[in-house]
Amino acid sequence: IMNMKGYNHRYGLERYQSFNAVNMGAQVPSEILLAKARELNADAILVSQVVTQKNIHIKNLTRLIELAEAEGLRDKMLFICGGPRISHELAIELGYDAGFGTGSYSTDVASYIAVTLSKKQA
Repeated sequence: IMNMKGYNHRYGLERYQSFNAVNMGAQVPSEILLAKARELNADAILVSQVVTQKNIHIKNLTRLIELAEAEGLRDKMLFICGGPRISHELAIELGYDAGFGTGSYSTDVASYIAVTLSKKQA
């Protein structure tokens, strides 16, 4: 979804000229991710959880939202998660704005971000 190469013949968000996408790589601690988002005054944070053994993805995703709430960032930006065991319903349940699972592409995520941010600014 993020990288320049994209997936399945579709470009990643880093190639979308309307987005200033910052790919921080894999296994970025929540504290570092939130600090970077604050520094850049990000409109959205996107996280992908592909490691799901023992439901670690639930713990990690929950922790990010809890930290964002504690730091007063939760309502200042969109929080979006994705991965093979993520559904939109699970994402909402965990406190995210949206979730994208198997079968989702960067176009789905980009459309969601653009539409949601434009509604917030209207």
